[in-house]
Amino acid sequence: MFVKQAYRARRAQQVGWKSYGALVVQLVAVLAVLGTGGFFLLRTHSVTIVDDGARRLVRSHAFTVAGVLQQAGVTLGPHDTVRPGRDSLVRGDVVVGRGRQVRLTVDGRQSRRWVTARTVPALLADLGYRRSAVRVSGVDGVIDRDGATVTIRTRKHVTLVSHGRKTAYTTYAATVRELLAEHEVQLGRHDETAPALSHTLAGVRNVDLFTVSRKVKTETVTVSAPTKTEKRNDWMLDQQAVVDEGHDGKRTEKVEYVYRDGKKYQRKVLSSSWVSKASPKVIAKGTTPYPPDPTGLNWSGLAQCESGGNPHSVSANGQYMGLYQFSQSTWERMGGIGRPSDATPREQTYRAIKLYQASGKGQWPVCGAKL
Repeated sequence: MFVKQAYRARRAQQVGWKSYGALVVQLVAVLAVLGTGGFFLLRTHSVTIVDDGARRLVRSHAFTVAGVLQQAGVTLGPHDTVRPGRDSLVRGDVVVGRGRQVRLTVDGRQSRRWVTARTVPALLADLGYRRSAVRVSGVDGVIDRDGATVTIRTRKHVTLVSHGRKTAYTTYAATVRELLAEHEVQLGRHDETAPALSHTLAGVRNVDLFTVSRKVKTETVTVSAPTKTEKRNDWMLDQQAVVDEGHDGKRTEKVEYVYRDGKKYQRKVLSSSWVSKASPKVIAKGTTPYPPDPTGLNWSGLAQCESGGNPHSVSANGQYMGLYQFSQSTWERMGGIGRPSDATPREQTYRAIKLYQASGKGQWPVCGAKL
């Protein structure tokens, strides 16, 4: 009895192992089938490419935008765009925009730009314009791949100012000239506007009108003498003097006066001729630096005694001047120019040193002892 039971148990175990082995063989066979075509099917996915508005469904095993476009045979030009970016992972539709060149005129200003908008409304949106605030001409709704010419006029609120009177307008005119023509505003032959007639109205709030008149006169005018500087090597560094006063000139001018709204605005010289030419005023300036004092004497003490230290001092009788009370003749003999009291303190001291070297301190009989 016991032997029969043991035999039945071993038999059941053998049958179980055979069933498990058959299952393994079946799984291997299925995986082999999937490894040829089925594995590829597991990796591919569907992507919708919207190319310049045209939609098509493609299958791809790439997971980046660049890879999907390459496998789909879609190439991008230098002015084309793609959303999302080339390196982005594909999570939805891939949208390709094709560049087209638009010759754009906005309120008279011309430009060329590359856009991907396929319609005028889309172009306006890309440019930031509300359709209700502009007028568009030059293309009928659709912008094809060859590009287009588009003229845009924006709505503006402009105030016209004439002789203090203000009139407000809402206009789509591109320039000042168009605004005036639109409202039949007539200008006189010489009348002016600010901004000018050809100026764009973009960004302009006020346009001023001026009634302009012109008068031509002949006038004689004085021309001031120019100033000329000459360098003198034989003069000390801060010596300066007018060596030629020169004289003013006179010139006859034919001039045009421009009046805006009755007020003088501009003077234009139309022609001119000399009556007498101006002669320059010549100022000579020294260039030689002062040497050091070789005496070592108390010149400030002498100046304090002679003039109270005032370089512009003049004696009561008018004969002696400056720090060291030079007479005019002595000053000139020591190389000075002009009046001693007009010279700089440095030059006065330099001339006093020269006088001392030539004649001693006896030139200052009272104050010489201060040296």
